[in-house]
Amino acid sequence: MRREPRPLTARQEAVLAVIRSWLTEHGHGPTVRKIGARVGLSSTSSVAHQLTQLEKRGLVSRTGRDWSSCVLREEKPVRPSGLRSR
Repeated sequence: MRREPRPLTARQEAVLAVIRSWLTEHGHGPTVRKIGARVGLSSTSSVAHQLTQLEKRGLVSRTGRDWSSCVLREEKPVRPSGLRSR
């Protein structure tokens, strides 16, 4: 039985939006602190946790060691929850 991935949380959507806009404006990824400031998280470990979750889902990846080197991956559509077929 294959499990469908869960939809993104509101916070994960916000983090992705910040990364998307920052890449457009600056040409490189934002720092963890910049992401936190824009989404309302003061803890860098909370931001890093959100980024790690997005990385596990294949939505972002790092080209270097820091998150400021992150790039967006193609977003996979997630089916809304509801009735499941067998």
